[in-house]
Amino acid sequence: MKTKFMLSAVLSCLILAPLYVQANDKVSNTYNPQKYQQVCKGKSLGDAVSYAAHGIIWNGTCQAQFIPSGNYKNIKGNETELTSICKSDMKSKAMNIEGKEYVGKCALAFTAPAP
Repeated sequence: MKTKFMLSAVLSCLILAPLYVQANDKVSNTYNPQKYQQVCKGKSLGDAVSYAAHGIIWNGTCQAQFIPSGNYKNIKGNETELTSICKSDMKSKAMNIEGKEYVGKCALAFTAPAP
């Protein structure tokens, strides 16, 4: 009985494992500035936050970050400009990333830990 259970558990893992891998292999860009801002609503600078997206738990802190108000499809979310512009001027209304101008504002938003 115990052997059958172990065998079925191993087979289940082998059969289902590729499904778990496929669940997140299509996530090429996780940058979602509206969600990042929503996660920090009511929080303070430096507060630890977590949220679930794409089947993954994302951990980070609330930091001042530039939130674009238009098309942000070319932004990955790890650009230093997103946080550096708000450190120098919290009233910034526009910024430039790789020669492209983005309009928006600085706000408290989810920021992943950086090495």
